[in-house]
Amino acid sequence: MSAIDLVPAALVHAELLAGMHRICFADPWSVRSMAEVLAMPGTEGLIAVDDDAGPAGLALWRNILDEAEILTIAVLPPWRRAGLGGRLLSAAMTGARSRGAAHMFLEAAADNTAALALYHRHGFRRTGTRKGYYAGVDAVTMGCDLSIKA
Repeated sequence: MSAIDLVPAALVHAELLAGMHRICFADPWSVRSMAEVLAMPGTEGLIAVDDDAGPAGLALWRNILDEAEILTIAVLPPWRRAGLGGRLLSAAMTGARSRGAAHMFLEAAADNTAALALYHRHGFRRTGTRKGYYAGVDAVTMGCDLSIKA
């Protein structure tokens, strides 16, 4: 199996990130939306790059004072169920913690059982529900204390 490196995402990667997002989500972010997110103060990101096959996944998060929010995590189909989502999430948590975040939040579609299980394994706990948030599908909101390593 080839190595997968995590490299910092930047504004120049907006088109690549939007393309990966389009593969992974029914309601993907446009290139413009991706660029706007990347330009927001406190936003950081990583691109997972397979040495042999190219881009494999991404994670974007935003730090605001002592809180952080996962904006999106996506793993392209060939790399799913191999631990890459967990690696991206752990790296985002570490990055947010290193910038002073004590808590991290996110939301995931209620029917995305794989994502919900991943977040739970990494110490996130359900905090609420946003009814119909994803085109009629509820979003589960979750939070995690970053002072406790999962």
